[in-house]
Amino acid sequence: MRRFCVFGNPISHSRSPDIHALFAKQYGHEISYKKQLVSLHGFARTIATEFNQGLAGANVTVPFKQQAWQQATKLTEEARASGAVNTLIPLPAGGLLGANTDGAGLLRDIRRQGIDLAGRRVLILGAGGATRGVLKNILDANPETVWIANRTAIKAQQLGDGHANVRAVTTWQTVSGVDIVINATSASLSGKLPDVPTTVLGGAQFVYDMVYGPGRTSFLAHTAAVSEAQLSDGLGMLVGQAAESYRLWWQCELPQIAPVIEHLRHSMD
Repeated sequence: MRRFCVFGNPISHSRSPDIHALFAKQYGHEISYKKQLVSLHGFARTIATEFNQGLAGANVTVPFKQQAWQQATKLTEEARASGAVNTLIPLPAGGLLGANTDGAGLLRDIRRQGIDLAGRRVLILGAGGATRGVLKNILDANPETVWIANRTAIKAQQLGDGHANVRAVTTWQTVSGVDIVINATSASLSGKLPDVPTTVLGGAQFVYDMVYGPGRTSFLAHTAAVSEAQLSDGLGMLVGQAAESYRLWWQCELPQIAPVIEHLRHSMD
């Protein structure tokens, strides 16, 4: 039986063990997948101990994704670009491969719902770790323009450095014709709203919130009142990034995502 774990602080809320158990059932794999609370200063020591004891793979969540990036001896392109790692894989010759599967999970979920970013105008709300983790995948999908709006404009500008089609929002008057809005802030976790004009939301065709819950998030509920856009929360992104981790660990085809999303959705009702 291969052993896996997700590390974070806090960690009790994690659905990763449930998700990976459902993936394993699809393939008939026997796995042990646990969640482990790690002290804020104990990540490197914990990771080293667990992999020395035969851990077959790890997921990493807040606040340790940057530390995982530092611990990895080899990085995927997405991880290198984002400066964060959410998946660790032991290498045959020793050391750890660090991957970031968040962007793949997001793009797969958006495409699953019939949305193509190619040639579209995309607005990302927030310039923190969530945006860094998905920006490369979004740009690889060839949107016409990507605006990044953040309370501190300099952070948005830094993310856009080196990308001709990425623009920081310094004033909303410069933003027009937005097709797709992606909320990468954590505002919905506390029932708050990100700072975005209703006129921008009203013209969008698709609005995505990375946060998820048993009902509509505060951001999606607000958007529904001012827009006829197609709406989606981030549950599919959660399952999609986990599926990519599973594929990397097992070197198998991507697990089926839709039935796992449906199972989790019903469990939250």
